Amino acid sequence: MQRVAALLGVATLILAVGWAQPTLLIFTDPAPPIQHNDQPYDPNVDLTPHLTPFLQELRKARVEWYSPTHPIAQQFAQQRGLSAEQLASPTPALRGQLARAWGAAFVMTVRCTRAPEQNSFEYTIKVWRIGARAPVWETEGFQQVASQQGKSDDTTALQTLGRTVALRLDAELWDTLPRLAEQLQTPTPSHPRAETPQPAEPRPLAEQLLREGKLAEALPHLRAAVNAQPDDADLRMALIRLYRRLNLGELAQRELTRAVQLYPNDERFALEWAALLQAEGKPAEAMSRLQTALQAQPNSVALRLALFDALLMQGDAPAAARTLQPIAEQNGAEVAYRRYLLLGATRALENLPDGSYELTDARAALWLQVASGLLADLAGELLDLRRLASDPSPNWSALRTRGEQAVLHALRIGQWLERAQPTDPTRRTVAHTRFSSQMLAQAAQQMARYLLSRNSEEEARASLLRVEAMRELEAARNALPKLAP
Repeated sequence: MQRVAALLGVATLILAVGWAQPTLLIFTDPAPPIQHNDQPYDPNVDLTPHLTPFLQELRKARVEWYSPTHPIAQQFAQQRGLSAEQLASPTPALRGQLARAWGAAFVMTVRCTRAPEQNSFEYTIKVWRIGARAPVWETEGFQQVASQQGKSDDTTALQTLGRTVALRLDAELWDTLPRLAEQLQTPTPSHPRAETPQPAEPRPLAEQLLREGKLAEALPHLRAAVNAQPDDADLRMALIRLYRRLNLGELAQRELTRAVQLYPNDERFALEWAALLQAEGKPAEAMSRLQTALQAQPNSVALRLALFDALLMQGDAPAAARTLQPIAEQNGAEVAYRRYLLLGATRALENLPDGSYELTDARAALWLQVASGLLADLAGELLDLRRLASDPSPNWSALRTRGEQAVLHALRIGQWLERAQPTDPTRRTVAHTRFSSQMLAQAAQQMARYLLSRNSEEEARASLLRVEAMRELEAARNALPKLAP
């Protein structure tokens, strides 16, 4: 209801002022001093230079910070007979009266503090619409400070905070406000910022900053480009991916919600949303979204392959096989690679097709999961053989047959692993996995010899090799390439 009321209020405001630029009046809400080491300590941090530029770049409202020395405040005080103390620390009711005198449409209160010896800023920011008793938007939390060469980078942390607050305010409250053209903005004092000079259009600047790796600096310009060209799907996708790279998952999800409404037949947004959910550790939600998208677009190969991967990652090989079945006979490289994975996942290694499959960093995690399942099963079989051999009356004939089958299966696993051709990012993972497979094959051979000779030294060697193989498999997991969002 609060969200609906806020949107209705904004819509009413727009109609009332005839698309005029509203004013946002910002009040600092300072925290009281505290004691630290028996000395008074002021925890307050000035957010003005770090928040104002990003609010101005939205071009949604005229931004002004309240000052008791401002002519409007002084005139108001004279008319009402207010003291200097009242003007310096206005009550909430007085803030509303001052905002009306200012002609403001919105009032914001900002509190940003840093406790002694803490590596984070704490903030509380609220926005009221004139005439509303409760805030129409608010946020609070902590902003961590990163360290570079042993020194805290306070400025970067505060700029990140200011940028995040502005973008959330734009997405959650001001999304219906029009973005004014640059030349129509009411001039406001600006704080100097050492940045690349801005061209007239935000898109070229955003693309330039992205090429230079300046992700945070590119974000407001890319957001502005999307606002200016809301029907450009490529721009919107670029914005979503930038949100993800900056770990702004909530904003990415909000933008994806808009995107799937604007472009219901563009499979890229469903795939991106599923990837975001997977990255956030929500595999069930990711599969559900892919299933819904595939039902709407059953001919989409990309969606079908993504759902196959998600199901196989969860260990549901039968469901993955059913998902792949409609396109399983296609000759494309992506489909052929999934057929290869499915052979490993279903342990159907008897008649492997010829050829090799490039193992990119994006493919590595799923490949290793299938490979790990194969190797773990083999290690479990060797443990079973050891346990059965120690029974009071073992069936040595049956155990020897199983031992020979384990050796043959180990060789087939090695052949399956050899089909994967690593790239530079996956070379270490593949090497560790293949070494693990080789040691398990040796362990299977030692176990087969033990079942023939019943020499305990053979069994001990098999057990040692099995343990070392599992350690090598863990090293393969640790060597997985880290994927960027």
